[in-house]
Amino acid sequence: MKIQTSRFGEIEVDELKIIEMRAGILGYNSLKRFVMIVHEKGSPFHWFQSLEDSSIAFITMNPFIVKSDYEPEIDDWTIELLEVDNVEDIELMVILTVRSEPVKMTANLRAPLVINKQKKLASQVILEDEQYPVRYNIS
Repeated sequence: MKIQTSRFGEIEVDELKIIEMRAGILGYNSLKRFVMIVHEKGSPFHWFQSLEDSSIAFITMNPFIVKSDYEPEIDDWTIELLEVDNVEDIELMVILTVRSEPVKMTANLRAPLVINKQKKLASQVILEDEQYPVRYNIS
């Protein structure tokens, strides 16, 4: 299917790669359908593009790239909500904030996106563990 985006223009999206948000992203709860777009080949960055609002795309990355000891506790409610049968089906991504100076980029380790890779279901989870900050410096 073809979608129109403000950042990438018109792009082709494989319908099998559409991710359904079971619990929305803070401030964007009404947006339920997204697709993950690779920033560019070899880059650790991805765009989490909304299919319902062409102007909304979050830059994301795998949190283990910047914090190899990242071990967020995902609660049973989220596991059930995302219909996770096997823990290996879970993929974690964190939303980045890019400031006017890109070297001051931060990752939100407190509220990762939890994605069931097999069933294409996702939720943003707010962790209670205060060791994970909202603005983790990644540069």
